[in-house]
Amino acid sequence: MNRKKIVVAYCRVSTLEQKRRGSGIDIQIRDVTLFAERSGLFILRFYKDEAESGVEENRKELQRLLKDCRAGRVAKVILPSLDRLSRDVRLAENLFYDFGKAGVEVLIADMPAYNGRNRKDVLIRQIREAIAEDNRKDIIERLKKGREERVRRGLPAGGNLPYGLAREGKEIVLVPQEIRMVRLIFQAADLQVKDIVGALNKNAFTRRNGKPWTARQVSAVLAHRPFYYDGLIRYGEASGQNPKLATLRNERRSEEESEKRNGAAL
Repeated sequence: MNRKKIVVAYCRVSTLEQKRRGSGIDIQIRDVTLFAERSGLFILRFYKDEAESGVEENRKELQRLLKDCRAGRVAKVILPSLDRLSRDVRLAENLFYDFGKAGVEVLIADMPAYNGRNRKDVLIRQIREAIAEDNRKDIIERLKKGREERVRRGLPAGGNLPYGLAREGKEIVLVPQEIRMVRLIFQAADLQVKDIVGALNKNAFTRRNGKPWTARQVSAVLAHRPFYYDGLIRYGEASGQNPKLATLRNERRSEEESEKRNGAAL
C-alpha cells in the first residue's frame, strides 16, 4: 500500500537571532501557516531547528526532514524564507538538489510566485542565496570588529566570560568559588592535565554548569594564564590589558591586605 505524501514546513533560528528577537520560530510558523492556507494546503508536520547556524549541515531536524523526503513521505516542503534553509550558497543548492531528487516540491513563503521548474525563478533564488551568504559575512565581520575594539579597551570580547568572572548588570565581578578552582588548577600546573582532572573530580569540584571537569576545560584554564595573572585579553588580531581582571593576582592582593589588617588589629 502506498503511503500518502504530506505537506511539511521547515523553520530555523540561530542563537544570535534568538537573543535579538526572541522566539523567531513562532513568527516563521505563522508565516508558513498563512502561506499554506492561501495556497489551499495543510501543513501536517513542522521541522524546527533552534539555535542552529545557517551554514551547519548536520542540523537534527533538517536531517530528519531529508530522511523523510528520501523515504517518500513528503510531497511538499514550505520554507518561511530562503535563508532559513541556509545562508551558504553551496549548501542551499545541495539541499535543493536533494529535494528535487526525492521528488519533493519546495515552496517559499516570502517568494509566493516561485516555481522550481522555471529557470528564471531558479536564477532569482540563487541570487537571493548569494545575498543571504554575503549578509551573513557582513554580520560576522561587524561582530569581529566590535569585539576586537572591546578587547583593545581592556574589556572581554563578549559572550561567555572566562571562568572566575560573572556579570552583575553592566559590571564584571569575581566569583570566589570559581577563582578557588582556578587557583587549585594553577597550583597543580606541574602535573599532567589528566591528573589535575582526576584530583578535581575526586574532591567533587564541579564546573560552572555543575558538571565534572574535563581535560579540555582544565587545558582552557591553563592556556589563559596571561589573563588570570596579568589581565591580558586577546581576540583575533586584537589584544588589550585590564589589571582589574587579573583574577589570581587581585585575589592574592586582597588576601595580603586582609592579613595586614588582621595583623594590625592584633
